[in-house]
Amino acid sequence: MTESTMSTMPPPPPPPQQPAPKIQPFASPSTKQCLATIVSYPQLLQHEESLATASSSGGSIGANAYDVMAWMSYLESVDDALDSLNDAASSMKSSSASDTAAADARTIRVDAAGRTLHVSRVMAPGITHTPRSLRREIGKVISVRIWVGERAVSLLPGSYKLWRCHLMFVGGLLERETKSGAAAESLGAAGKEFRKECHRLRISSYLLSAHVTANDVANGEDDILSFSSRPKSQSTRPSPTPTLENRAANRLYHNILQTYERSLVRLHKMPKLWLMYAAFVALHDPSRDPTAVRRIYDRALVALPASQHDRVWEEYLSWVTGILPGTSSDVIANAEENGNGDGKSSSLRVIVRKGVHKTKYGFEPPLVSEWRKRGWGYHQILAQQYDDDDGGGKRNGNNYSSEYEPTVPTETALRILRRHALCFDTTFREDLATLCITRYHRYGEAASLLLQLLNNEEAGISGSGNSFRAGKPSLSSGVFMSPNGTTRHELWLRFADVCTGHPREAKVAGVDFDGIVRAVLKGHDAVGAASGAVTSGGSRANGGIRVDGQGLGFQVFDRTSSAFGATDDDGDRAQQQQQQQQYTDTRVINHRLGEMEGTLWMRLAEYHVRAGEFELARSVYEEALDAITRVRDFSLVFDSYVKFEESVIEALMELMDDDEEDDDGDGAEGMDDDRGRNAKEKSGNNTDDDEDLDILLGDNAANEESAGASADVELAMARAEHLTARRPLLLNRVLLRQNPHNVGEWIKRSKLYMDLGEVDMATSALEESLKSVIARKAVNGSPSSLVLRLIDIHENERKDVNAARGVLERICSKNEYDFQETEDLAQCHAAWVELELRQENWDMALNLVRRSVSGKISGKRSSKAIKGLAKSLRLWNLLFDLEESLGTVQTTKDAYDRALEWKVATASHVLNYASFLKDHNYFEESFAAYERGLGLFPFPHPGAQMLWKNYLTMFLERYEGSKTPRVRELFDRCLADCPPEAASEFYIQYGEYEENHGLTKRALSVYERMCNAVPSAEKYTAYRLYIAKAIHYLGVTSARPIYESAIAALEDGPASRICLEYAKMETGLREIDRARTVLVYGAQLADPRRDPDYWKAWHEFEVSHGNEETFREMLRVKRSVQAAFSTVNYNAAEMGAGAPKVETLTDEGALEMIASREGVDLQEKPLIGGFVQGKRTAEMADLSEVERRAARLRQATGAVTNNTVATTIANDEIDIDDIEEEEEEAPAPAADKSGVKGVKEKAIPAAVFGGLAAGGNNQ
Repeated sequence: MTESTMSTMPPPPPPPQQPAPKIQPFASPSTKQCLATIVSYPQLLQHEESLATASSSGGSIGANAYDVMAWMSYLESVDDALDSLNDAASSMKSSSASDTAAADARTIRVDAAGRTLHVSRVMAPGITHTPRSLRREIGKVISVRIWVGERAVSLLPGSYKLWRCHLMFVGGLLERETKSGAAAESLGAAGKEFRKECHRLRISSYLLSAHVTANDVANGEDDILSFSSRPKSQSTRPSPTPTLENRAANRLYHNILQTYERSLVRLHKMPKLWLMYAAFVALHDPSRDPTAVRRIYDRALVALPASQHDRVWEEYLSWVTGILPGTSSDVIANAEENGNGDGKSSSLRVIVRKGVHKTKYGFEPPLVSEWRKRGWGYHQILAQQYDDDDGGGKRNGNNYSSEYEPTVPTETALRILRRHALCFDTTFREDLATLCITRYHRYGEAASLLLQLLNNEEAGISGSGNSFRAGKPSLSSGVFMSPNGTTRHELWLRFADVCTGHPREAKVAGVDFDGIVRAVLKGHDAVGAASGAVTSGGSRANGGIRVDGQGLGFQVFDRTSSAFGATDDDGDRAQQQQQQQQYTDTRVINHRLGEMEGTLWMRLAEYHVRAGEFELARSVYEEALDAITRVRDFSLVFDSYVKFEESVIEALMELMDDDEEDDDGDGAEGMDDDRGRNAKEKSGNNTDDDEDLDILLGDNAANEESAGASADVELAMARAEHLTARRPLLLNRVLLRQNPHNVGEWIKRSKLYMDLGEVDMATSALEESLKSVIARKAVNGSPSSLVLRLIDIHENERKDVNAARGVLERICSKNEYDFQETEDLAQCHAAWVELELRQENWDMALNLVRRSVSGKISGKRSSKAIKGLAKSLRLWNLLFDLEESLGTVQTTKDAYDRALEWKVATASHVLNYASFLKDHNYFEESFAAYERGLGLFPFPHPGAQMLWKNYLTMFLERYEGSKTPRVRELFDRCLADCPPEAASEFYIQYGEYEENHGLTKRALSVYERMCNAVPSAEKYTAYRLYIAKAIHYLGVTSARPIYESAIAALEDGPASRICLEYAKMETGLREIDRARTVLVYGAQLADPRRDPDYWKAWHEFEVSHGNEETFREMLRVKRSVQAAFSTVNYNAAEMGAGAPKVETLTDEGALEMIASREGVDLQEKPLIGGFVQGKRTAEMADLSEVERRAARLRQATGAVTNNTVATTIANDEIDIDDIEEEEEEAPAPAADKSGVKGVKEKAIPAAVFGGLAAGGNNQ
């Protein structure tokens, strides 16, 4: 049926269970009285005349009588007049309460509808009304207002504006009853609690009796209410007799109801009128009967089109639940404050209704608005974790208590909420479940509703789009999210809480919690066991569990892609694929359960415990410990299991203590009488065999009962101890289920069994590991360690060598396990060989290792590991060792030759082979082995250096000084390909050989080649060795060109050190000038900041062998070098931070010492501060410049006297050309005829001639 068809239909008939109301016009006052009142108000009279004016067509009724706006203007004028009169009455009342004398003299002027009234408490000339007559006048105007409204709606019954204006006025007449208002105000301060009670029970003020006083309130009189505060069906006492005033209010109430009914005859499609009608009845019904309100809402839903049902349902739910809709900001704030998106506090839920009516239409429904003004209802209901307490008292976390008396009975409210959740908005089922748990305590229905939500994969988007609860559906990336923001995980936890806390109610409601949880945790294997659960449609199919295409049982979380590929093993593919499928199913189920697996197992066990099924609960715990895959879940379940066993022990101990107390309290006679009485009863019911058994037991029956109780306690304690002892094994099993390819955990499992003395279980665990672990997925160890551990247990623990040999035969010969790496299979072969060696089966061990490297192993598989076994270094090393110790020389040679031929030998194998041949006097074959090894491992292979070193050493030891050309050829071949980093060792060995068995010249040439070939870091050492050898064989002077070439080839740091050594040598030869020249040249290479030793040595040299001029020259050079290096920065480490001071003598002190030694007065000489003259600052480009300056110094120091030197220094300029010419012309003077005094001859040191000196001749 469409909405247009529904809008044209007549109003529906009233419900059959209630007689149709008799519609009568409102009880209006007499027309004469109203007209008399209207005549006294000019404006009202004008409106009346305009309405009575005949139309131009000659009708009997004026044309304005059918004008809605004319009637609205008329009604507004009456309302304005009534407001003015009410304001005057209120003003007179307030003034009389403040000051009586002033109030009597006060006169108030009132202008109402063109009439002027003068009101005073005392009648006097000019005074038209007293307060009493003013109240009567107000009553007359109210009568006029009702009369005019009735005329308007009678002429225009289809006008919504007129009906709404008229209904709002007559609806407020009950609240305007002055006597009722006075009765309410007469309660005073003592009636505050009474007012709170009226608000709690939602009783209007007009229901208060007019004769109620403060004493009645204080004394708690029962008749302070006009009518019973409960519905008639719930009232336990007769209603008090209404007073005269309340009879009038009651008549007015029914007249208003009839007015609403008359309005709905024509305007039954107007939702606002229905809402006003329902709100009026809900607020002012004296009997507080919810049936009347419910029928009005039901009639509204039937009359209105479906598109407007949302307006009715919002107010309908507010009346049923007492929850007021909130604003959007309130909803968001409450959702952020109390939400539990992480799922950690699923027991705390918030029901916050969102006001769609106000958002969509701009105003709230009438009932909601009135409740909010009066402070009634709740903005939200917190449902804290519920308990089993159904009695009185407040619950923790709730903002309502058991003292709350709902207006709507529980069953009625539930029926209404069910209709809303199932027929209008299916997303309301979550809130309905929460209300069933927290308010109505219908736990079975709540479990059924939660199960429906869990079965509904589209719960986040199902239902109408007019949901008014907190939050919106969040469907990003396919993630399940209810309109309340609840995830599927939270729904599961709440469902488990309900079923666990109230198992009987859930079972009665048809929810098989055991079957559902098992279907979730076990997948398709347990779906058949879940029978009797309620599905989303109410049917029983698959136990209420939706089975998806993958057969994974209930859809706990959203579908997620799982990329688990099948195995590609070459062996038993079917078995491994089955294992992989089981592992895949387990991983997918665990991924979807998240962290909820352990919680569900724990709740399932608790479900059986609360149901009294302790053995079944224990079996559930054991099943959980064998199924969970997370350590966190294991901790939860195990701790819960231990607490369960402890609680059982405590309960048994308490029962045993109670039995002992009962036995101690009974006397001996009483026990005999009871025993005799029990014997007689048994004799009448039991068989003869039972009687004979009782006679035989006699007084031991009680002892047996106590013994049975103690046995139960001992059994429970034994169970608890056994459970605690099994914890490491259970935890290990959890880790293995989490990853069955964890080798370390399998080995740990075998060790745990060995600690418990269960050797067979240890071997079984390792056998199982070989079937479960896939080599390419193995972690935390290699698969071969499993085989080695199994062999060790068979050999050492079980003393069963044949079993160990059988395992190795299955692994190595039959290849039942597919290894990924060759090394793992090689370890197994090596373990087999070592096993036979320990059993002294030498031949079998040698045959096994020969077969393992032969490459001819056959089996069911031919994997990469088997193919690479012939190149396993582990097996080849083992073969070489066994051949050398157990085989012959020929078999050993064949083994080494085959390894070299297959290119599996290493450099160490070549060394061992050559050493083996040398030990057996096969020298040339050992050299041939070296040659083959060098062919396999040439430079720059790291093994080539070791091979060449041993080759050359062995060759030199064998032939010593003979076969020199062959030795030189070997050295040349080695040095031709040898990298510079490794060449120094071979050059030194080559040079030593030439020194011992060759020529000195060839040896020195080898050292010279070494200086040019070695890297820069080793050149300094090489040159020092070369210089030492040259000095040893050729003399000291022969080292000068070597020094010069070293200075030119080395870097600055080593070159400066070479300069110091060169200068030291020249100083030893008494060549002071040459030494000084070398020092001057090396100074440009040594930074004073980084190389203070150099300048210390030069400082000491000048102090010992120089004079003031040379010392000043040294200082000048130092300053110039410092200036040259001033732009270079170094870090502290390079500069030698923290190094000790190198200059023990200051420059001033050195000058004073030189001046005192030479007898020069420093005061006569001009001191040079800062820098020297410009002509002395030229850079020393080469040694020629140094030689020229040295010649000048020699001329100044050796060829002139002290006075001449002083004059030369004073002039500060020397003609170098003249000095050179004089030196060239002057012949070399003889030693004994020299003009220089104080010079003595000294013998030339023998080191100058080196090896040329013979027999001590120093010529």
